[in-house]
Amino acid sequence: MLAYFPEIYPDELLYSALARYHRHVCSRSPKHTLYDLFGETGVRATVGLQSHVAALSQRIPADRGLSPERLTRDFTLYRYYTAFEPKSVGQSVLASLVDGPADAVHVRLGIAASAISAPAYLRYCPICLGEMLSRYGEGYWRRSHQLPGVLVCPDHGAALADSAVSQGAGNQHEFIAADQKNCSPVAVLPSWASSPRQVTLLQEIAKRSAALLDHPPVRSRFRDWGAYYRSAVIDRGFGKGKENVAQNLLREAILSLLEPVIDLIPGGLGGDWPTAMVRKHRKAFHPLRHVLFQIFLDKRSPQRRTALPFGKGPWPCFNRLADHYGQNVIHEIAVRHDQDRVIGRFSCACGFVYSREMGSRSSPRILDFGPLLDDQIRQKVAEGLGLRAVAKYLAIDPGTVRLHASRRGLNVPWKPLAVQHSRTSVPDRDAIRARWLDMQQNYADLSRRRLALLLPKEHSWLYRHDREWLEQHSPTALHKKWSDQRVDWETLDRSMAAQLRKAAREITREVPPQRVTQAALERKLGRPLRMSERQVKLPKSIGVLGEVMETTDAFRLRRIVWATAELHRQALPVRSWRVRRLAGLPLIASPSVETALAALEIMAGSSEV
Repeated sequence: MLAYFPEIYPDELLYSALARYHRHVCSRSPKHTLYDLFGETGVRATVGLQSHVAALSQRIPADRGLSPERLTRDFTLYRYYTAFEPKSVGQSVLASLVDGPADAVHVRLGIAASAISAPAYLRYCPICLGEMLSRYGEGYWRRSHQLPGVLVCPDHGAALADSAVSQGAGNQHEFIAADQKNCSPVAVLPSWASSPRQVTLLQEIAKRSAALLDHPPVRSRFRDWGAYYRSAVIDRGFGKGKENVAQNLLREAILSLLEPVIDLIPGGLGGDWPTAMVRKHRKAFHPLRHVLFQIFLDKRSPQRRTALPFGKGPWPCFNRLADHYGQNVIHEIAVRHDQDRVIGRFSCACGFVYSREMGSRSSPRILDFGPLLDDQIRQKVAEGLGLRAVAKYLAIDPGTVRLHASRRGLNVPWKPLAVQHSRTSVPDRDAIRARWLDMQQNYADLSRRRLALLLPKEHSWLYRHDREWLEQHSPTALHKKWSDQRVDWETLDRSMAAQLRKAAREITREVPPQRVTQAALERKLGRPLRMSERQVKLPKSIGVLGEVMETTDAFRLRRIVWATAELHRQALPVRSWRVRRLAGLPLIASPSVETALAALEIMAGSSEV
């Protein structure tokens, strides 16, 4: 049980509170701090999503009320990253962070594969820092300042500054507190800080992002968000037809709104994400994308749609052949929205159907004449009237008379139209299947996509009405094999080998000494090595990696040399216990390390004599 644990300040990161603990108790080393807080020294210090929280909570006095769940929800970025995830994913991530380890959490949340990355350095607001020093006597890291895409303080609107504390490099087991050394009270302002238009939009992004930390939304299923966004943009005039979205207009409108900050948010505005947001969500989208999309929706007010855009009704029927022509006998209409247009479909009991656009003064568009027209054409043909005479009598186009007479198979005195298949005829499923199978047999080397180009109608019908059969009777996906000729592996191998040697030399020069490991080399180079995947292609680099990486004993012996030199510099007696403590060696080490310490003790004794 910890005798002391600092009070957590408003909007403070758990990482920050643990860093302040390390400073307040004057801990000897980051490893000692990890052991005090978690009971082990292998826990990683993570800025956004700290793991092994249950072990930490058990060591904090119970009267503080800091349960593992509360530490995770209220003092990490957990709520931000799970705000738009399904409930099952949120629960799974919470369990991993509480019990640890949480190696796969970033993969499950889609952070690892996202084009939107976390800030490279911990950030702070100079105004907030001054207020913290005045009120608390120390600074701390705020959660809302570390969110992707947040460039200004949500409270002050001031540009956030990068501290000297990197999130990716450095000691991954060390919690570093905010202070005036790594957070300069006077920061250099970016050029956009003087633009009210850019700052206003950036502050809105910051406020909405910060709100997710305390008040995440209720929806928790991917398809709910897709349906909600699609309905919302249609309500705002981006509809196309009954349920489709005018994607080009939507994309242009979003990019136009966000144009002032397009170059300021790396990865946040790239790609065709607005199109994907209004479709069925089959994957998670980064919270920043949701924030940007919701800002756009709020900027565009829903169009006012009156409940009865064509009046209260009833509405007139324009069927000249009916005895109620011109009378208000239609009681029900269907209304659809096509971008900025509102169109009504009027259907009369006599079978006559027409459509009209709201606000238009043009004549209604006739969609169906109904059965009365066919009866009159049959009667006039029986009386021996010609095509134009029938059309004149019925006040319709001669082409309409010809079409209806042909559909009914009437014996007419004029040249009939060729009989065409009805649009409503039921397709022959067996025939469509046979054509699809025949095409596969004739072109066995083609992929499904290319077959669909040859038989577009058949593929479309099978996809909509017989999808299960189509999936079972289609070529398997052809995975493209990329050629290795684009990469000069020999040149790359030589270059990487040289970089590894240089990075190893730089690590061995660090004070206090740091061990040369693959992880340390990756941090120094700023990228993963992935050597296990390229052993055949990078033989020199693999060999160099094996040479420069230190074993535990080699590193401890190098620490002994450094500790001895440090004691000489401080003019202190070189004793084995001093060297052991300064070098951070365990009480019982390997034989080679113990032999080296014993030799130091012998040398010290001989020098005293």
